[in-house]
Amino acid sequence: MPEQVVIDGLEFARSGKSLSGKLRSGKLERLQDSLASGEGELEFILRGGQNPNGRPMLHLAVKGMLQLRCQRCLGPLAHPVDIASDLLLLRDESEFADLMDDEDDSADGILAAAKMDVAAMVEDEVILSLPYAPRHPVGECGAGGAQEAGSTKPLPFSALARLKK
Repeated sequence: MPEQVVIDGLEFARSGKSLSGKLRSGKLERLQDSLASGEGELEFILRGGQNPNGRPMLHLAVKGMLQLRCQRCLGPLAHPVDIASDLLLLRDESEFADLMDDEDDSADGILAAAKMDVAAMVEDEVILSLPYAPRHPVGECGAGGAQEAGSTKPLPFSALARLKK
């Protein structure tokens, strides 16, 4: 198992460091319930810096492909991941109120720590970007419940609709 990568968030941002790597989707535990398979890889780039107001921040970019589970047919659904997030580093919870007043909505705030797990940070951003109920487009899903356009197969309750009249 690869070694866990941790950073000191404020120091990383202050010094403008950069870190890149790859994570196998099968190793991200909290993501497993959404995946049809653990196949897939996510590439990330994490850069430290400051926002225009001089506050420490991290810029995280994640790209890759996941195999999600379609909520109609429960089959695999290829889902491209392309995320770019700006994360303002806050020293304590009281700065969240200041963030709501002072900053624009383009950046999210997270608590800075001396040991921030990079894989967990990537996993958090990926989870936040996932669709609530991923589904194949209509006509491409293997689910048998929906009638396809132009299909000659009768709807299951069409006989009941005739009795109602």
